[in-house]
Amino acid sequence: MNIDWLVSGIGQQLISEARTITDPIRGITSLRKKYPEVEPHLTSESLTQAQLQLRLEERWQVDASGLLLTEDGVMQATRPAAAKFRADLIASKFGTSIKVLDLTCGLGFDAMALAKCGMQVTALERDPDLAELANYNLRDLGAKVITTDCTTFAVPSDVDLIFVDPARRNPDSARKADGSSQRIFNPDDWSPSWSFVSELAQRFPVVAKVAPGFDASLVPEWDATWISVDGDLVETLLESQGSGLRSATLIESNTGKISNYGGGQITPPAEIGRYLVVPDAALIRASALTNLGDQVSGGLVNEHIAWLTSNEELAVRTLIAQSPRPAMGFEILKSIKYSQKALQVEVTGIAASGITVMTRGMQLDVESIRKSLSKSVAKGTAELVVAIYRDDAGPQALICRRLA
Repeated sequence: MNIDWLVSGIGQQLISEARTITDPIRGITSLRKKYPEVEPHLTSESLTQAQLQLRLEERWQVDASGLLLTEDGVMQATRPAAAKFRADLIASKFGTSIKVLDLTCGLGFDAMALAKCGMQVTALERDPDLAELANYNLRDLGAKVITTDCTTFAVPSDVDLIFVDPARRNPDSARKADGSSQRIFNPDDWSPSWSFVSELAQRFPVVAKVAPGFDASLVPEWDATWISVDGDLVETLLESQGSGLRSATLIESNTGKISNYGGGQITPPAEIGRYLVVPDAALIRASALTNLGDQVSGGLVNEHIAWLTSNEELAVRTLIAQSPRPAMGFEILKSIKYSQKALQVEVTGIAASGITVMTRGMQLDVESIRKSLSKSVAKGTAELVVAIYRDDAGPQALICRRLA
């Protein structure tokens, strides 16, 4: 990537024109004819940047026209709503004028959110090309980008807060069909390792963005918040100077609405009622289900399974109408002891436009079950939902309709 050329006047002009191209093959030919003085590979780079910008805009509904991007950077980009929430939270706890060190800035999206809050941000990036891209992306925000490995960097004593988003993918692994690289699940194999982050936390306040599946029992004294944006669990936010609090935050990106739920609760079970309530994954991770259970006058379908049941239709409909939506609701048509054969018999002849299979506490071939059941249902206009879960009395299946 020729970054110097991309940031030049002619480079930016070609990127701007390339954003209007709908047919890349014809478009690249047109650009090369219009700008014969530009080397072909540079024209191709401008088209690539335009396509990455448009893809990021479509994905996150943000203006990316002033950014320089990479394929991996777009795939792993922090959702703007989550980055803003995180920056606002840090500002509320530490102030807006603090000095923040971003250990792993990548393309600079998280540093951007912090700087927009007024913080003095120094961002580290060991990849020279990424550091140069981040420096360009942060050019109007006063943030400083340093090309260095954070594990060998001498952290200045006047730093007020360290932010880190450890790399959790192996860049050298074979790519999946979607172009992504292999995930790294062991925190001590992250870059930087969790051991390194923990050591820094003994000397500085640390806020870390980690994978949603991070085992928070590894950090019993850190606060942990599971963040969901538009119903998707996107990250776990860890704060070193905490007291072991667990919580969930739900964000609705198009409205900016935010709901917070206290976690670490033990929610009692209840007899299977007329309705099934499936909470947002952030609430499940945070064990923040008691409030939902109280709202619908219900409880867990099983003490080990994070689904709720209720007999109160109005309460369930009121819950799923909240914004951000904390759960999905379903009317239970039948409740049976699960077996493939028994389920096949029970759905036979039920009208359905399609079948969705959900599982909890069991490892099942969901797609195989769905295909098998699809052969038994009649044609209809409404979705049929089958929820299968582990129970002390043996696997159970709930045949449901989704509540709008």
